[in-house]
Amino acid sequence: MSAAKKPSDLKTRVVTAVVLALLILGALAAKSGLIWALLVSVFCLAATWEAGRLTKLSPNLQVALFALVAATILALAALFASSAKSAAPLTAFLLVASAFWVLAAPLELLKRPIITAPWVTLIRFAVIIGAAWLSAVALHRLGVAYLLAAVVLTVAADVGGYFVGRALGRVKLAPSISPGKTREGAVGGVTAAALWCALACAWLGVARGASEYAIAALIGALLGVLAVVGDLWESQLKRQSGMKDSSGLLPGHGGVLDRIDAHIAVLPVATLLLSIVRPMW
Repeated sequence: MSAAKKPSDLKTRVVTAVVLALLILGALAAKSGLIWALLVSVFCLAATWEAGRLTKLSPNLQVALFALVAATILALAALFASSAKSAAPLTAFLLVASAFWVLAAPLELLKRPIITAPWVTLIRFAVIIGAAWLSAVALHRLGVAYLLAAVVLTVAADVGGYFVGRALGRVKLAPSISPGKTREGAVGGVTAAALWCALACAWLGVARGASEYAIAALIGALLGVLAVVGDLWESQLKRQSGMKDSSGLLPGHGGVLDRIDAHIAVLPVATLLLSIVRPMW
């Protein structure tokens, strides 16, 4: 990349980031569950389109995937609207998505390549994108502070990993998937997530006393690990497809999946664990 292009690229990145921030902050400021749910739906459906590209689905199957995820979101919305009678199915849905990120995704990263058979892709993305939608909407209804706490945890893991990796990184974490990541950086990111989770739980009144703060830190560490898993899993999909970015929907930033890969792994597990101490539905 030439030096002459860098200011233009930076400007593009900044403009895109500002537009996204205004959209998200505007939706949050509106204090409307419907507006927030619609905005999250747009992001989720954009990510679905990108998933079809990354997994090399045929045009007809891409349409099928889009329709299946849209139908899943509508079904979850209907259950969520009558949540007094729907606690069990909603919790079960999050359990399935969480099991994928905790168990299946790490195994896929170890064995590689990620399975992209059409039926697997259709079911997998209906579950993980649907669960991300449900989590974002449920946390928003519980309180914007809870939503921000979960989102910032993922950001803390990313930022902590970046700076610790730059300062101390020596051993590559997964050189064949993401050459820039180091084990030292991963430890730094997980530590940052653990600290943030303990602080956020204290701030929200979810944890009280040293033992509960310690449990919160352990949960934060787990979520920090899942942030790394989500990032690496999407990076492996891109490598398999031969694509640098999931799409060009976000100028200067790549695609929607590139920006939310860690969030879709963290949010369902965070929501499921939080539901133990804060009723969600």
